[in-house]
Amino acid sequence: MADHTGTPRPEALDADLLSDLRGQMESERAQLRQQILRLEAFRDESWKEPRSDDDAETGSATFERERTISLAQNSRSMVARIDRALARMDAGTYGLCSNCGRPIDRDRLLALPHAGTCMDCQRRAERSR
Repeated sequence: MADHTGTPRPEALDADLLSDLRGQMESERAQLRQQILRLEAFRDESWKEPRSDDDAETGSATFERERTISLAQNSRSMVARIDRALARMDAGTYGLCSNCGRPIDRDRLLALPHAGTCMDCQRRAERSR
C-alpha cells in the first residue's frame, strides 16, 4: 500500500495502533523528563556538598556525579529519539525506515516504538561501528 506520494506505507499500522504507540511514547517521554529533572537536582546538590580530604570519599562522589551526568545524557538522548518518532507520526512517515524507506517490521515497532530504522539497516549500522 502507498500513500498519495507513492511512498510505501506499513499496512499493519492502523489508527488505533498508532494512537497506542503515540500514547506509550508520550508517557515514556514524560517519565524521562521527570527523571532528568531528578538527576539534575541530584547533580546540583552533589556539587554543594563539602569536599572531603579522604581520597576514597572524593572518588566515590566524583563517580556518582559522573554516573548521574551519564544517566541524564542517556535520558535526553531517549527523549530526542521519541521526539523524532512523534515527528515522523505527525509527518506521516512513522513506520518507514529513515535509511532505506522500507516499512519497519510491526513487531519491531511494538517492541521499540521509537525505532527509526528497519532491522537490516540497524544491523548494518551496528556492524559499521
